[in-house]
Amino acid sequence: MSSGRGPIEQRPIEQRRIERLRALHGIVHRGVSVGIGDDGAVLDGGAFANGVVASVDAQFEGVHFRSSWVGRGATYRAIGFRAAVAALSDLAAMGATPRAILSSVALPVGVDDTVLEALAAGIEDAARMHGAPVVGGNLSRASELSMTTTVLGESCARPLLRRGAKVGDAVWVTGPLGARALGCRALDAGLGLDDQARAFVEAFLGPVPRFDVGRTAGARAHAGIDVSDGLVADLGHVCDAGGVAARIERDAVPRWPGHEALAARLGRDPWLDALAGGDDYELLLVGPVDDAWLASVGTRVGEIVPGQGVTIVAEGRELRLGATGFDHFG
Repeated sequence: MSSGRGPIEQRPIEQRRIERLRALHGIVHRGVSVGIGDDGAVLDGGAFANGVVASVDAQFEGVHFRSSWVGRGATYRAIGFRAAVAALSDLAAMGATPRAILSSVALPVGVDDTVLEALAAGIEDAARMHGAPVVGGNLSRASELSMTTTVLGESCARPLLRRGAKVGDAVWVTGPLGARALGCRALDAGLGLDDQARAFVEAFLGPVPRFDVGRTAGARAHAGIDVSDGLVADLGHVCDAGGVAARIERDAVPRWPGHEALAARLGRDPWLDALAGGDDYELLLVGPVDDAWLASVGTRVGEIVPGQGVTIVAEGRELRLGATGFDHFG
């Protein structure tokens, strides 16, 4: 984990923090020859026998999380956990096996060690849960709290890619959608400790990357993606990559029990977060209509058709969606 060369007066604090992180993350792991403590980590080549899959994800205060949530349904440990899982989900979406994590944390002046250690503990929770040790990263000062997570995974024999959807394919999702987006909105509304919202908040803070499905999906599905920006937006990426269009049957999209009631309490259209909320981290798979394995791991929500874009259909009518999904620059 690199310390960089900040102002001289910051180095003792920085070094102390790095030592604490090294104590937390620096356990010897199989496949890791050199971990935290040098300018870079050294991983055994055998850990990537089928090739390396790499991805990076960033989480920023005010965009992906808010410190004001802490004590009102969230903890910094949960925020750290969620940051790591958001990156790991990209590996699951390609059918990769997670092998290592590099974590960069930027802290504003005045943020104390307890916050850093809670964030790091959450990242370590995700690392241990998914067998991907934290082998390095960076610690720096910044104007806002942020975490950038780089993940390395071993590719499977046939990675699941966005391109490859074919006209006539079915569209499947591996679980209910919209619950985590509602959990985020409940935290923003100060309902993080409310009994009606609690399960949704916990789902938002504790997402599960679908490695269980991803490792097999490449051999069965024609294309796929994880649902991080919302069903419509992410299906749109698959359509763009394959030069096709898609139709979604709105009423086929699975939702959690209690979704409609919480949406109403938050003043939300009950379908908007299921279709465009994001943060689901379920997998969207496109493949043959008659594939029994796809039917066993997912719910069929639509089909691939000629053309461009994604159309939503309900009760025989095409619907317009007010927002197509999370857009960092929208």
